Amino acid sequence: MASLGGNEIYKYAFRVEVFLKKLEEKSKFKIVNQGEVVLVPQKSLIKHLKEKSPTRNLQLIDINGNEYKFSQLEKTKEFGGKGAGSGTLKEDAELTSLKEQLEKAKKIEKNHFINLKVKNKIHHVSFADTTPGTPKSDFHLLDKDGNEVVWISHKDGSTAKDFQQWGGISQRSEPTVFRHNEVQNFIKDLKTDYPNGLPRATTLYRHINDRTLKMIAVYGNQFPTRREGRQNCSILLQGPVRLNKIGSNYQLSSNHVHYNGDSVDGQGFDPVLMAIYKGDRSDAGVKGTRIVISPVGGRKGKEYAK
Repeated sequence: MASLGGNEIYKYAFRVEVFLKKLEEKSKFKIVNQGEVVLVPQKSLIKHLKEKSPTRNLQLIDINGNEYKFSQLEKTKEFGGKGAGSGTLKEDAELTSLKEQLEKAKKIEKNHFINLKVKNKIHHVSFADTTPGTPKSDFHLLDKDGNEVVWISHKDGSTAKDFQQWGGISQRSEPTVFRHNEVQNFIKDLKTDYPNGLPRATTLYRHINDRTLKMIAVYGNQFPTRREGRQNCSILLQGPVRLNKIGSNYQLSSNHVHYNGDSVDGQGFDPVLMAIYKGDRSDAGVKGTRIVISPVGGRKGKEYAK
């Protein structure tokens, strides 16, 4: 299991911020191959981390007086560790950057909030935070009272090949998608044509006809039946997140920007049903196969039309 030893804590700027926040909130840290502990927020430790001094000889002390080294701290998902949650590494880095930009903007405005324009609406934004769990929103923006007002889905890179998928089709986590007739027909055809599963190194895709299914895959499973929220994102950003002042308002920008309901079709981003050979998976009962909704240009594949 990977640890935070060898100055891993400094590899990405957001890691120190996460560590200090956990100390302040008395959240538990996981010890490699052991349990969880609450660490004492020693002033010398905090100073050491803020100065980015080597961690090799630092002693961490839990509330019971036990001592640990950084090499014993597990690099869990909030630090960008592998395994569950590893895909959030880039999102966490971008969130840290956005927080810094937001604080700078508030200082410039000499106010506790900024006016942020998202599509045609102006929001009074004071804070940014990660969205817990596994919703479509990666992070969200809050007003001065702590109310969530803008929800952001973030993808890495600048092309369709730079991220894995728009969304899944799992019956458990995405029942609306799973039950959709286009998805069910895709699954049925795969089972009929490939009863023993896809051949190795095979990727098949089928274009989606229903616009709403595409929008659900991109913005979340509460599109379009409910207002914007954690499962119906306000905005989709791909690449570095930038906060720019235009006139009297601020706006979010990136390599690609799409607002809730905007089509993402073109340049290989079109959402398609995709079946990928994966020996250890049997999605929806299709042997050796992973089924997702992905950008058509995300990987090489053969069109599987019916």
